[in-house]
Amino acid sequence: MTETSKKSPTWKVLGILFLLIGMPILWVMLNKTGVHYSKKLPIYFERELDAKGDTIYHTIDDFKLVNQYGDSVTLETYKDKILLVSFFFASCETVCPKMNGYIGTHIYREFEKDTNIRFLSFTVDPANDSPAVLLKYAQSFNANNHWQFLTGSKTQIYDLAANSFKIPGAEDVHNGLFHSNKIVLVDKQKRVRGVFDTNGQNEKSATIDAVRALKLEYKK
Repeated sequence: MTETSKKSPTWKVLGILFLLIGMPILWVMLNKTGVHYSKKLPIYFERELDAKGDTIYHTIDDFKLVNQYGDSVTLETYKDKILLVSFFFASCETVCPKMNGYIGTHIYREFEKDTNIRFLSFTVDPANDSPAVLLKYAQSFNANNHWQFLTGSKTQIYDLAANSFKIPGAEDVHNGLFHSNKIVLVDKQKRVRGVFDTNGQNEKSATIDAVRALKLEYKK
């Protein structure tokens, strides 16, 4: 046997190295970084049974509002779309710009070209947040038509926040406004499938993974 052949690794050695090094790395990739979605997302909030014993889930109420382009929109506008929903107001200098910056940098950038997904940001200060104000605000986050900023009836918006999307703090207002750093994931049946914070790497991964898992549900 030559000196060169003695130094060459055998397939057996390579197999052992893969088991010791490759498998743990592969496990982390599949279970921690959003490639593996073996668990179906939960369906949030109260539910009841109909006369046949079938489950009736909590769903988002319809609405009629206006987006940053001045177009009238309803829930039907986003038919067959997965929605990522948040609440904000344009003059906020604390929670809102941080939240929307996070959404724009991490979540929106990930899915901005996906025609099956829409981002909806409802203003809780519709008296001041006109479509023109919202358009300028949207442009500051490089948002296109896939990320819409909605204004309209304050009563309707607050009712949606508190009773449809069930945003924490929506009923505990200060000067008629409230802060929230949550983003809500809604499926094509208008059911809430996830509520996530908008800060930190763990929340980013959890949100992106949930959206991908939900998309996978519709491919089965």
